[in-house]
Formats: sequence, structure tokens, C-alpha cells
Amino acid sequence: MNPLDLYAKIETLIGFDEQYEKLYKIYLEWLDTLHVKRILDVGCGNGKFLAHLQAKHFNAQGIDRSVQMVERAVRLGVNASTQELNELPQASFDCVVAIADVINYIPPNEVASFFEAVNSVLKPGGYFLCDVNTLYGFESVADGVMCKETETEFLCIEATFEAKELLTNITLFEKEADVYQKYQGSIMQYFHSQTFLKKIGIFKFCTTKAVSLFAKESDKTIMLLQKK
Repeated sequence: MNPLDLYAKIETLIGFDEQYEKLYKIYLEWLDTLHVKRILDVGCGNGKFLAHLQAKHFNAQGIDRSVQMVERAVRLGVNASTQELNELPQASFDCVVAIADVINYIPPNEVASFFEAVNSVLKPGGYFLCDVNTLYGFESVADGVMCKETETEFLCIEATFEAKELLTNITLFEKEADVYQKYQGSIMQYFHSQTFLKKIGIFKFCTTKAVSLFAKESDKTIMLLQKK
């Protein structure tokens, strides 16, 4: 199974809704100050943030590589698809957002090309609003083991952070009739410092905001970038 589709299966079992809603609120507050209209949500997932954008009358569209996530988003009544950035019209969005670790899933040698693809779909002067996990977020929050259990499911997530990479192994047992079906997959995430991202040079860095979602210390940084 595609690891992203496996994550889609376990998303509700993990139960991070409260933290994500806090993050969404911050993004919405920033977007209100930018006076943008047409927004692209890259890695839109289940579509909940797109629903928030739609409720605030933004012209919003989302893309995600997980078929299951896109199907879930479409059921919410939002505009989502599995299109890639390079399949979208150039210079067509006022703002692109990439929420909740999207950039951390991209290997260091591919970040520049991702930034270039985002830049290409932005209108002149358009904004890129995104977040990355802090080193503390990886070392003290993400690293470790988490297990969840219901009457029909058992989930174990084991994450190890070494050499600026977080390897997350997922094992899910799901009861089907009288037997359990086993699903397994691995997801890799990468720590990207602000210094590294700034050196790419494609965007102008406007401002950043430290955010604490899962701990008292800052485990995430939100960044506002602008097309040069």
C-alpha cells in the first residue's frame, strides 16, 4: 500500500484534530492580512483546511498525492484532485499554502525544484505560506513510539530521528470479519533549517512565526515567503 494512503487509513485513529485546527486558525489569520483571493493548498489531505477557506469565501483548490485523501476531501464538497504542480496553469494563484509537514516530506535535494514549481504557479508578487518542523519537534516530539487500539484496530507507530531524518514505521492491524488484516509502511521526513531554505534563493522571506502544537516549546515554524 502507498504509505500516504496508509496514513489516510490511520489518520482518524491518530487523533490530531485539535492541533491541526490550531494550525489552521493561524494560517487563516495570516491569509486575511494578505488580501489574496485564489489559493492553492498543496498536500491538502482530507480537505478540512480547504473547507475553512471555502467558508471564508476564498477561491480555493487543493492537490494531494493520496487518492484516499482526495476522495475524502471531495466528499466534503471542496475542489481537490491528484494533479501535480506542473500540471497546473502558470501564474494562476495569489497564494500557495503547504500545511502540516508537507515540506518535511521532501528530500533536501528536491526542495529547490519544489520551490520552483510553487513559484511557477504563483502570480507576480504572490505568496507562499508554509511550515516546517523544528529540530526540537523532530528530536523531542516526533521521535518515539505511539500505540492506539480500538475494538477493531490496533496501530503502532515507531519513529526514529537520526542524521536529520525521521523514519516512521507504521503497522496497522484491522479486523475484517473474524481475522485481522495487516498493513505496513514507512514514511521518511527530513529536517530543513531556515538557513538551508533561505539559501535556495527562489523566494523572498517575509516573516516567520514559532508555533507550539504538541509541546510547550516550539515544534513548528510557519514561514511567509513571496515571489520575487
